[in-house]
Amino acid sequence: MKLRPAFTIAALLTMGAATGTAALGAQTLPAAPRTFTLKSGMRVTLAHTGNVKKAAIALVLETGEIDEPAFGPGLAALTADILLQGTVARSPKQIEIETAGLGTKLDVRAGPVHTTLAGDVETARIPRLLSLMADLVRHPLLDTAGFSRVRRHALAVLDSAMHNQNDLARQQWRAIIFPEGPFGHPYPVASTLALLQLGHVRNVYDDNYSASRAHLYISGSFDDAATEFTIREIFSDWKGGMPPKPVSNHAITAHELAIIDQPGAARSVTWIGLPAIDPADREFAKLEVADMLLAGHDSSRVSLSIAALESTQPHAASSIWQRRSATYWVDVIDVRTANTGAALGALIHDLADLKAEAPLEDEVNRARARLIASFDARNNSRDGLLALMEFMDEHSLGDGWRTEYAKRIKAVTREDVRTAIATYLDPARMTVVIVGDRAAIEPQLKKLRPPLP
Repeated sequence: MKLRPAFTIAALLTMGAATGTAALGAQTLPAAPRTFTLKSGMRVTLAHTGNVKKAAIALVLETGEIDEPAFGPGLAALTADILLQGTVARSPKQIEIETAGLGTKLDVRAGPVHTTLAGDVETARIPRLLSLMADLVRHPLLDTAGFSRVRRHALAVLDSAMHNQNDLARQQWRAIIFPEGPFGHPYPVASTLALLQLGHVRNVYDDNYSASRAHLYISGSFDDAATEFTIREIFSDWKGGMPPKPVSNHAITAHELAIIDQPGAARSVTWIGLPAIDPADREFAKLEVADMLLAGHDSSRVSLSIAALESTQPHAASSIWQRRSATYWVDVIDVRTANTGAALGALIHDLADLKAEAPLEDEVNRARARLIASFDARNNSRDGLLALMEFMDEHSLGDGWRTEYAKRIKAVTREDVRTAIATYLDPARMTVVIVGDRAAIEPQLKKLRPPLP
């Protein structure tokens, strides 16, 4: 099992944007992707971008944490990780050697709603990587030795994560806003993880790894006809299986404060946020611009305020976590213990200011420009376009969402930002989790106005 920091499409689309004021020019877009379905039920999307003869490939299975039983947090990750522990035809060492020979790193991961196998190769090596991916998902060994290795590694990684302030805060915060369902436990519990057996993994594999749940994405510069021929040869006879059952996992609004006490801790980590509207909502572009202006970039209001408190370089810490019908906005504040209350106060103050008065036009221009420039950069990279296609399919957005992105962002006004802050980012509705020295932090919180719950 691999524990990773929360990473969303919002982060992907905003990471690496220019820090200065950029011109809100025309959006640069690759050709529209082409999607078709094999007789096995597997969907395929091919998208062309760039001139370098390389391709990013992702085989995405519609299964993940959302399918885990209540007793089995961590099962999705264990099942994904065991794929690299050998197949009927390949040993773990052979998989490693073959991957290196392809000049790529094969990433296998289970996320909230998807399990993904991904790699990036030269165009001529597409058939070999597809063949390897097909073998991993269709003929995994699923043996006792492999299971023991991945479970042992998962327990070691979990132990490390549960000594990390940010991971502890994420675990508690998510448990509050997702009181039911798997999204409420982003990390498993050691005691239950240790009880999971190979049979549990086999059940997950048998129920969820099939063509009807699979979507293959290829992005880059490649021969369309030759690639389609290869895909049909390799995947057309994969078992269809059962399509996924509809599962909802909605977040709840809970104005609640929780402190995980770490006596003597020099620093604190705060998660503060609330459920938000989904990307398909017509108002979502306004929330994106509001987030970028408030705390989503190094030069955003909250980032600068906290950097002044800490005497450090500013860094963005907010994000919009976007899962199907389970989107939330959160700001993560990592400061010295003595600055915990002041940092929270800075966020609350900036929210109040933006609710009362629309931001300056220059601020809005910078926020819009960063979103569009970053979206353009991702939209024209192999990995970025691949992730974007997966994201649009998850939220049933259609390609118009991508082609009209810049238009929507440019239409957001100063008043739209103020309204979005007032409507969607009200601190009186937010859940707050703090990991740190309770004795030092609580007196600071009592001074905040309005007070925390």
